[in-house]
Amino acid sequence: MTRKQRILNALLGAAMALVVLACVGWWLAGLMPRWYAPPDATDDAVRTLGEKAEYRLVEEFQKIRPPEEVWRLRIPEDAINAWLAARLPAWLSGQGAEWPKELGVPQVHISPSGLTFAIQASELGGRTGTLTLWPVIDNGMLSCDVSGGIGRLPLPIPLSMVHPLIEDATEGSERLTFLAQLTNGDPVASTIPLVDHRQVRLQDISCEDGGIVLTASTFADRNH
Repeated sequence: MTRKQRILNALLGAAMALVVLACVGWWLAGLMPRWYAPPDATDDAVRTLGEKAEYRLVEEFQKIRPPEEVWRLRIPEDAINAWLAARLPAWLSGQGAEWPKELGVPQVHISPSGLTFAIQASELGGRTGTLTLWPVIDNGMLSCDVSGGIGRLPLPIPLSMVHPLIEDATEGSERLTFLAQLTNGDPVASTIPLVDHRQVRLQDISCEDGGIVLTASTFADRNH
């Protein structure tokens, strides 16, 4: 076999490998994540769980606590998903925002690797996009490391693709601008204002199998 034939064979083999990889990638991109099965928002049990999750969170945040007390709250994955399915659209409406019609029902899967959100999107040809967030709190500022994919195909999704969707969804709501900031790669203050001029300071957000754990303290807002 001549040197020219060996080069042609190598090029042909590389081209065939690329075609196979492209086909496998296209197939994986068309598959939903194995865990993606959003709860039915019309199910009474789902609605009840979503409401309980919301009330429990509000109750814990509003509790009167000594300023030096560090408290923790674990939020289970199934409670978050029930809230996303049954309560998210109404909650956004109350914040002056609206869930984009081109997006389906979101679902989250939580593990020590982070929070992975999956959602069907018309911009992806009806495929399921995934976005994994790893929250980090440093010096009172919250930021998120982000990675993503399509279906079961891990792909580096730039924040420039995600940010406009979040920005459109939160348009008109000053209280939700922090979501657009986070997906733009900008850190935000890790404090949450309460209605009675107190604030909750998030000290840590840790991810474990099936849930997230918030570590926080509550203090009075010195500006009031």
